Amino acid sequence: MLFLLFWRFTEFGGPIHQRPVQDVAYVVSRFIQRGGSFINYYMPKYGHLKELHRAIKMCVRALVSADPIVTSSGSLQQAYVYTSETGDCASFLSNYDTKSGARVLFNNMHYNLPPWSINILLDCRNVVFNIAKVYIKRG
Repeated sequence: MLFLLFWRFTEFGGPIHQRPVQDVAYVVSRFIQRGGSFINYYMPKYGHLKELHRAIKMCVRALVSADPIVTSSGSLQQAYVYTSETGDCASFLSNYDTKSGARVLFNNMHYNLPPWSINILLDCRNVVFNIAKVYIKRG
């Protein structure tokens, strides 16, 4: 799978183009949930993306074991479920609606998905990352 994320370069004296870190995390999460495996950033917004990759690493045994089973959880919601032969499970709950949040039922549990977001579930139950929430370390 080939996937490109284009960044705009700033021309001298021109407007500065910035994408919210949530947009970058959304695109990276979509790429991983669909089987992508290599990400290269140029000047990333490090903290939020670091947490995203920490969550992905927690799920790696399930992610590399099999292709996902994809199910619909609503008109614009999907679940990508990865399960290994040893019982590891990871899932991506996606809400592709750019304007409205959604409440979905998955594995007999309800999850609230903000607009245009993905929840990463370790063990297919516990949310370890939501791309729409920016995690800021205070220190």
